[in-house]
Amino acid sequence: MVADPLKPQDPKFNQGTGIAGEDRKAIAEVLGVVLADSYMLFIKTQGVHWNVVGPSFYSLHELTEGQYQNLYEAIDEIAERIRALGLKAPASYTKYGELSAIKDRDETLSARGLVEMLIEDHRTAVKTMRGAIEDCEDKKDFVTADMMIERMAWHEEAIWMLSSIISED
Repeated sequence: MVADPLKPQDPKFNQGTGIAGEDRKAIAEVLGVVLADSYMLFIKTQGVHWNVVGPSFYSLHELTEGQYQNLYEAIDEIAERIRALGLKAPASYTKYGELSAIKDRDETLSARGLVEMLIEDHRTAVKTMRGAIEDCEDKKDFVTADMMIERMAWHEEAIWMLSSIISED
């Protein structure tokens, strides 16, 4: 019998690689928060890229372009990891707003204010990822832990670069 391609399908499946179903669900849930943080940060970084003005315009415009491109690729990788765990990835702005500790913010700020906002958002993402790494390692999901370690390192470098732009020294 052929499945109806237009009928909604349950996105869950049993991964069968040694991670218990309840552990896969818990990991997917924490990854959903990482995904939401990443998406919120992507949107805000692209907003800074478009709207920054002042003497540091060019350097911030270039830096944030590289950062939002990196975030865009990471969003896909994180969502695909959730799917590889056998669960549905969250996929709406509403859901991202509910899950993320990074809050939507669209206001006119100075270049410094925009950079400070991004620094705080990257810090929030790192804290979420640090917790995700601990959860993944506890559940013996070293693939996801490794992915989160790599992402966390990238965010920590982003914090350094953004902080260096507004440094007074």
